[in-house]
Order: sequence, then C-alpha cells, then structure tokens
Amino acid sequence: MSSSFPFLALPLELRNEIYKYLVYTPAQPVPYPLQLQNPPPYSPIFLNLSIFRVNKQVHSEATRIFYSTTTFTIRILLSDWQTLPTNTAASRSQFQVIYEDPWSEVIYTYDEEGRIWYTGFQSYGPGPNVCKFVEDTEIESTPSPRYRGLIRHIRVDMLDTRISMRRREIYKITDQARGRVRKILMPFAYRLQQILSGAGKDVEVEINLISQIFVKECPGGGNGNVLRFPSNYKQTSDVLGLYKELIETTWPYTIGPWRFKLNLPQEIEQEYFGLGKEVIKWCNENDEVSEEEKAEFRVMKTMFPYVWVMEKGHFVVMDENSDPWVDHEMFF
Repeated sequence: MSSSFPFLALPLELRNEIYKYLVYTPAQPVPYPLQLQNPPPYSPIFLNLSIFRVNKQVHSEATRIFYSTTTFTIRILLSDWQTLPTNTAASRSQFQVIYEDPWSEVIYTYDEEGRIWYTGFQSYGPGPNVCKFVEDTEIESTPSPRYRGLIRHIRVDMLDTRISMRRREIYKITDQARGRVRKILMPFAYRLQQILSGAGKDVEVEINLISQIFVKECPGGGNGNVLRFPSNYKQTSDVLGLYKELIETTWPYTIGPWRFKLNLPQEIEQEYFGLGKEVIKWCNENDEVSEEEKAEFRVMKTMFPYVWVMEKGHFVVMDENSDPWVDHEMFF
C-alpha cells in the first residue's frame, strides 16, 4: 500500500534545495553587438506551476525561492530617426523603444519636444487572443504587490542601435533631442521603481549596454565573431561623446532604491576607464527632469486608438480596431 511522502517533515533547508530544482529558471543569454541587426526573440518565463498549488505553506516557500533566485530580464531595443525637413518645418528627431519584460510589452516613441506615444506590436503570436481592456493605471498591478519584495535580481539589456560606425556620417540628431536622451527610459524606470519599492537595496539591477560601435572583423580568416574597434576609430573625434550619450540614456535605471551595476563593452572600459561612473555622476548633478514630466512619466497613458489590454498574461498596447477584437470572442 503506497503512502504519500512527508515532504513538510523535511528540514526547511532541504525543502529549499528541492524548490530551487523545481522552479529553476535559467536567465536568457545577453545579446551581443553582432545580433543587433536581427536580435534573438525575447524569451518569456515558462514555469510548471504545480508546486505552487500543493497547499498554502508550500506555495509560500516555493514562491519565495522562485522570486529570490530568478533573474528577471528587461529588454530594451532603442533606435532613433530624423524626419526630413520640409518647406514649412525643420527636421525633427524621434526615439523609439521596443520594451519587453516578464509582465508587459510595448512600443514607445518619444520626440525632441517631449511628446509620448505608446503603440502596439503588429504580431500577437500563435493561438487565440483572449483579451480584456485595462486602465492605464492597472499595469502597475503586475507583478502582484505580495511578491515584489521577494525579487532580488533584475537584468536590463539595452540594445542600442543608434550608433553604427558604418553609417557614422548620417548619424545626426538635433541638439534639442540630444538634451532629452536622459528622459527616454523614464516611464520604464518609474515602472520598475513601482515594482521594487518594497525590496530596496536587497535588489541588484544589472544594466548591460550593447551598441553597434563595434564592427565585425575576421583577421587572417579567423573567428568570424571577433569584435574589434574599426582601425580608424581614434580619429573619430566624437566617439567618446557618442558613448557618453548612450550611458546618459541608461541613467534612469541607476536612480532607483536598488543597487545597480552598469556593464559597458570591455573595449570601452579599457579605453575610457571610469567613464560610466563619471557620466552617471554628472547626470545626478544635472537632473533636468521637471516635476510635471515626472508625473507624466509615472502613468503610462495611451492615446486613441491605442488601449492597454491583458493578452495571454501580459499587458500589451493594442489598436482597438485590430484583428483580435474582431476575430475572437472577448471576455470582460
């Protein structure tokens, strides 16, 4: 006659080791510069939830292990472009962010005048799209506040495609837009502050800056994935200025209550030792974000015809006239 194993009779230390095995979620690989033209897809967290459904005690213990040992990855794909001048208007610069985290995904545009747009993805993946409307303020509800204080590891992969030495001669944004680069990621940094407000210094946010300043070289027919500076990079007078601009863009992720670690490409660290700390210090001393802007950044407000919806467990922005509203039954 079979009997159940007295799992809860085991010491907590042993149960914790078993939980680590059951809820282990490997962190997705950090992208590298050669992948920026065609970045790998963002990998959401997939987890067998059975262990969380055993009983309240097991749920509590397994949840603590899951949130404290998992590295939650935020991926930001940043680009910019310049509108062509016309007879009546000068050229303007806009920044676009494709933002994905374990709980939400959105396309975000920010222009040199501080105007903001949240728009949606064109593809919603296979399978039926069962969606429901949510208010702009509801996206702050995920992850659940009861679990936020357990999070210990956040990784921000910033894939910045604004700089490419191959098109260096056409990289040009207006001075007004350049003055706003520190504000591009403010809405998402404030969202992270909301998520981690109860964890404080117990959380480390690791920021990986990945840029196209490198070129692909195959010296002597060797490894095709070797990354090197172009041979004439030292003659490019504003390389240092461009990298300062990229670091400024990461600044919002350094001002939360958490501990942060900023990882620059190794070649930059070697050539400009201490550059990251220098730029972040300068940003802290020259905080030009107004209280009005902070209030606007804290609510990720959509504009017609875009709305926030809960779709397949994620908050996404969708055009309310898009196909999922027409082709699939909706539940509200």
